[in-house]
Amino acid sequence: MYSRNRESDFLSRLAPYSLQSVHSNLAYRIPWNNQFVFVKVYGPKKPRLSYEIRKTLNLFGIRQPIEYWSPLQRKACEEHYLNHWRKNGFCVPDVLVSPFPEYEDIPHLATTFVEGITLRVILRKGFSSAGDVLGIFFDDLSKRHQLALKTKDNALFHIDSNTQNILLVQNQFYHVDFEMGRPWETPMESACREVSKLLISMSEDLKPEERNSLYALLKNHYRNHDVIDFLDRSVNRRLFQKLHRWRDEKKKIENSGRVTLYDIMDYYNRK
Repeated sequence: MYSRNRESDFLSRLAPYSLQSVHSNLAYRIPWNNQFVFVKVYGPKKPRLSYEIRKTLNLFGIRQPIEYWSPLQRKACEEHYLNHWRKNGFCVPDVLVSPFPEYEDIPHLATTFVEGITLRVILRKGFSSAGDVLGIFFDDLSKRHQLALKTKDNALFHIDSNTQNILLVQNQFYHVDFEMGRPWETPMESACREVSKLLISMSEDLKPEERNSLYALLKNHYRNHDVIDFLDRSVNRRLFQKLHRWRDEKKKIENSGRVTLYDIMDYYNRK
């Protein structure tokens, strides 16, 4: 049976292999059978109060995004996404049998450890050195979205597709961390959510003067024009546009490096 003592014991065993994590979960790189295994231990999100409230709402049938589900539900969901992507031929870590079966009551996931360079590192070296690689990435993105939209497969979208969750390994892009999303949305909505999150994350890793080159590259390689049109309507045809634009500018005043969807869609709407 699960207990705080058992969790403490488990985490103390893993402590020597701890990795810096960008989210609320704990991450470890563990040597195992002449390879390295990545182990992710699911815990409460931060801020804790907001997480507990929304997790409770989900239990009562008021649907919440995946990141507000219980640790056990999040683990099962991420395992499903990884297996589904792998089955469809896309690059993700392999799900492994846990090296710690005695702790099966503590939600954790074991996968192969992917050695690669993050998209963030590539972008921060400058667009001039990243252009060819990004063209390949956008081609891959376009093909995956075409398949997902054609088959209405909502599990083929990577909603948390920020530049720290995409790694280049021997000219192939691996996606990691599938613990975010809204499974009830339409495939078109999910495609827009992935594209918008990805473009904002990529833009903020580039210098301001390089961002238009990024958008031009996407425009040339991403062939799902209906997705961009849908995203444009969701941004520019909302009610109270003046209010949204004002709030948008306020965010950028508070954070000079901030990029918003208006910045991106304004580029696409240029004549």
